[in-house]
Amino acid sequence: MYRIIIVDDEPKIGEGLANLFPWGNLGFEVAGFFTSGKEALEYINSHDDISVVMTDIQMPGMTGIELSRNLINTDIIVIFFSAYQEFEYARSAIINHVVDYLIKPMKYEAMEACFERVRHLLDNRNPAKQPASDVIRPSSAHEDMAETVKEYIRENYRTASLEDAALLVHFSTAYLSSTFKAAAGISFSDYLLKIRMEKALELLADDKRKLYDVADAVGYMNPKNLSRNFKDYYKITPQEYRMGKKPFHPDMQADR
Repeated sequence: MYRIIIVDDEPKIGEGLANLFPWGNLGFEVAGFFTSGKEALEYINSHDDISVVMTDIQMPGMTGIELSRNLINTDIIVIFFSAYQEFEYARSAIINHVVDYLIKPMKYEAMEACFERVRHLLDNRNPAKQPASDVIRPSSAHEDMAETVKEYIRENYRTASLEDAALLVHFSTAYLSSTFKAAAGISFSDYLLKIRMEKALELLADDKRKLYDVADAVGYMNPKNLSRNFKDYYKITPQEYRMGKKPFHPDMQADR
């Protein structure tokens, strides 16, 4: 495994990159995450096993550009990422021998392509360190991502969307959709429906609540859409539930 450090003054972004991207699948291991260029440089100077530095550009104290200048005379590969797309940043990247320049919010496909190139470059430099094809194992990154997205849905079921979830975990919507289903065993839309229906069932138990209030509370502008989905999910209408008819869903059976 090649060791990489991540530098970003926004902890949520840096921690997301460190913990949610499947580094192990591409032959990398995150050695550390730092919120300042100075801290990162101190760590690099005391550890000679760092192969890649992935750093934001705009940071207080020491910018990513300044950090890269301090690494010019080393074999460390530098990758910039930033929300800024000005030409001057790209020019600095070229001058400082930066290998790639990723734009926030970073898409999974772009990161995967970037680090495949970086791994091949490192493999060519260090033939003896090339990982055997059967050494790299899937990490728990996808499971962690799925749990993060589930928590997001549980807390934001009224307004939750695939687009906002993708921004949360720094992946494209297409990649999030496929990996969430693989890791969670259920699609994003089906999990959102599950949480909304469970919440609707809970709210409908209060006879004082109007159907349109319940619909609005769980993310439906039109009560008819709630009624239709509720019946599809539980095999009874909201009105029948309030009259005492028992709802049915396979998940409810599994929970018993």
